[in-house]
Amino acid sequence: MQVLGSEYKFDDRVLAAYATFSQQIKKFNYQLGLRVESSKYTGALISKSQQFGNEYPLSLFPSVFATYKLTNKQDIQLNYSRKINRPNFFQIIPFIDYTDSLNITRGNPGLVPEFTNSMELSYQNQLKTGHSLLASIYYKNTENLIARYQYRDKNPDASKSDSIIIGTYANASQSYTYGLELTGKDKIASWWDVTSNINFFYATLKAGNIAGGLSSEQFSWFAKVNNNFKLPANYSIQLTGDYQAKTLVPQSNGGGGGRGGGPAFGGGANLASAQGYANPIYGVDIAVKKTFLKANAASLTLQVSDIFRTRYNSTHSSSPYFIQDYSRIRDAQVVRLNFNWRFGKMDVSLFKRKNRKADTDNIDTQGAGGQ
Repeated sequence: MQVLGSEYKFDDRVLAAYATFSQQIKKFNYQLGLRVESSKYTGALISKSQQFGNEYPLSLFPSVFATYKLTNKQDIQLNYSRKINRPNFFQIIPFIDYTDSLNITRGNPGLVPEFTNSMELSYQNQLKTGHSLLASIYYKNTENLIARYQYRDKNPDASKSDSIIIGTYANASQSYTYGLELTGKDKIASWWDVTSNINFFYATLKAGNIAGGLSSEQFSWFAKVNNNFKLPANYSIQLTGDYQAKTLVPQSNGGGGGRGGGPAFGGGANLASAQGYANPIYGVDIAVKKTFLKANAASLTLQVSDIFRTRYNSTHSSSPYFIQDYSRIRDAQVVRLNFNWRFGKMDVSLFKRKNRKADTDNIDTQGAGGQ
């Protein structure tokens, strides 16, 4: 009998501490950071009296950000960081989802976090008033990359005796990505500025630990353009478009932490595939903002995502047992209305990133190599 729902309990705990140190010596400044973290999760499927969980030992996450100022308008940056990306709830819970009879899925309680070491060398130039360029070359190595994986097995439905394809999540042993990223900021007019980002990268995914000989590599690219328009009466409009070419390891993020996971297995656009690739995806978002009250302390923002309804998460997977093409819309055309009110004295330095690359990160440059 197919079970379409279940009762569960889940507890996820993360213990962490961090410290930073920064110093400037003439034209050279640097920041050193160290984060210490351990985590543990436990869960239970009440309907099946099934327990699951995992405990991750204490891990260290160092970071180094260094900048050398060539001139008043040019500098070179060298960055290194180690980060963790934990699997999300839906990727872990061992619940069998029969919602789509052609794509039965279940979580993998044996998933472990993925760890990414990133290195980036950047050159920044304030070309002239209102124009700047940031060029970066980068390299990323991820261990235990969380990826989609499908295999043939006996039908979990006891009332059926056939074998089917089951989708789940697995840790691929390694992935490597290196590339070139260009980000430009241009003030076209007093009322219009544009931030453009393009990222060319080559990715290799090794998943021989999941199935013998499972490995793939591919060149891909990502682009994003953000337009900001200032209008009369304290109105402003932000129009953003992005395009991700066909890729096996999307550059927006890793596989865990809720990005690309969820109960619908096939359509995670931000999740790597151990047996195929994600097809191109593109879309346009818009936001209209009105500020008011004294010193523009309050604002009302209307946001609409995917205004042309083009963001179809589409994937291709293949193995000796199957060839599958899957497409769906995820979170189609979300509309948000946000109200923000600032009061009291605010210390903006609390929100200032030490890394000077923040100057080019005021939009979500999804393809950022150093993220």
